[in-house]
Amino acid sequence: MTEQTVMPGLNRLEISHTLMLREYLSKYPRENCDYTITNLITWGEIYDNHFLLCKERLVIFNPQYQYVYFPVGEYLTPLELKDMVTCFQKYYPEAKMILIPKEYIDEYPDLQDYFDINEDRDWADYIYSAEDMVEMRGKKLAKKKNLISQFRRAYPNYKVMKITEDRLPVIMSFTHKWRRDRDAEGAYLMTELQAIENTIKHWNQLPVDGIIICLNNRIAAYSIFSPQTLDMATVHFEKFDPYKKGSAQVVTWETARYLLDNYQWINREQDIGLAGLRHAKMSYIPDRLAPFFGSILKADSTPAT
Repeated sequence: MTEQTVMPGLNRLEISHTLMLREYLSKYPRENCDYTITNLITWGEIYDNHFLLCKERLVIFNPQYQYVYFPVGEYLTPLELKDMVTCFQKYYPEAKMILIPKEYIDEYPDLQDYFDINEDRDWADYIYSAEDMVEMRGKKLAKKKNLISQFRRAYPNYKVMKITEDRLPVIMSFTHKWRRDRDAEGAYLMTELQAIENTIKHWNQLPVDGIIICLNNRIAAYSIFSPQTLDMATVHFEKFDPYKKGSAQVVTWETARYLLDNYQWINREQDIGLAGLRHAKMSYIPDRLAPFFGSILKADSTPAT
């Protein structure tokens, strides 16, 4: 994005803005994982996310896709949202508003006088009960519970260790090994790898936490997570040794056990339309999906009288 195309008041979102993000998101929390501080910074560096303050609301903007995030703050009226997106379109003609809360759509039916609203299932977040993820009751989760039991019998001395700064290089080395072992390529996976690197780079400046599953002083799996709301945490990354049967299920289970004391809900992010990922996320029986609503500003958005 060149200097000539930057909209007045728009600033690059950087790690130094973490406190500002915390202030807004603690007061106006959202369930969609796109609004976690960790994702806004680590993925935001990849997509060159920017922000502006509009009528004391925080507006995140992704210039690569020209996405205007629904403002964080007291609700603006549909007309004010229309004026805001119109202003963006003067500089970014394809600008469109995303992440509109369902509650807002229900509360303001006249929003559809100005916007065509669309729900994108691929970007819905999977929300689970932390207690259910630990207990794994019922026949549908019996296979996962059995794999956890097999892992615990095979490796009775495995340890769950907190990710600390001195262990970050090991996390990154394991991530690269995971990619090589799975022969994982593709644009999304390489972008995710960059997001993990960004998370590790800013570890001490982000509200991020994580655990390692350790076997004989060697890593078998890890997970990285951060707060979403007061009663919800979001799991951003989970990687495991594919040659250790049950390691995938154990890291998910141990993560839920770690989070259970402080959080009622766990957000495991989206499946981005990948069939295998959708199957894996659905197999844990989510409590609900946090829907993703996008929109396109109508060409003639003057409401009928």
